[in-house]
Amino acid sequence: MRRVIAGVPARTRLVLVPLAVALLVGPVSSGPASAQKPKAAPAKPALPAKVLTCGSLANLRILLAETAGDPAAIKARLADPKADHLGCAQVGRDRIEGNAERVVIGGTAYDCLAVKETRLCRWALSGVPAEAP
Repeated sequence: MRRVIAGVPARTRLVLVPLAVALLVGPVSSGPASAQKPKAAPAKPALPAKVLTCGSLANLRILLAETAGDPAAIKARLADPKADHLGCAQVGRDRIEGNAERVVIGGTAYDCLAVKETRLCRWALSGVPAEAP
């Protein structure tokens, strides 16, 4: 190491030596490890009490396209007795028993949920991100 440094001008050595020491030692902490607070995990948004489900996947996709996926527009449409609900309804989370089927279309995942008191599953947007192809 001395040979390498001996041929380097003094001004350059003043920069290189501290830089080499810093790289060998690693980052310097701003205080004792116990004083540093861990970063809090970002809060997860609360899940809605009800899930939008439809009897067919096609109808779910039509409803989402016509309302642009806006929860307020979907709720207003389902509340209107004269509107075409396309066989869609809000189902309470307590009635959902699990996942019966899963489909990914165009990068969007959809789940067919098993619902209590019915033998047919109902389609909903998946709460789990779609896998990469």
